[in-house]
Amino acid sequence: MSDFFDRLDKYMEYKGLNDNKITVETGISNGLIGKGRKRGGLSQENISKILYTYNDLDANWLFRGTGEMIIHNESYNENYHTHPAIDWEKIIKSQQELLDYKDKQIKELQEKL
Repeated sequence: MSDFFDRLDKYMEYKGLNDNKITVETGISNGLIGKGRKRGGLSQENISKILYTYNDLDANWLFRGTGEMIIHNESYNENYHTHPAIDWEKIIKSQQELLDYKDKQIKELQEKL
């Protein structure tokens, strides 16, 4: 999931955020993002909190690196903090694809050893 955190870092830089500010604004436990970096991932619940709080962040881009980082449409209005509906099925599917990819990479590396 290092690509996930690379993309999250890019978004954070774009928005002028740091790990602490994200934890405060999302309600995630203090230090959890740093721990997630070390262990290679965040829980679905915590990722959902990030996507809900920063609703201009495109989940497809965050998970897979496809599309654009920022959502540019009428369902997002930063001035009024309106939140588009969260597509849980899409988030779950994206996370499962990442887990499957990670498992495949681990298996390939184990076979090489």
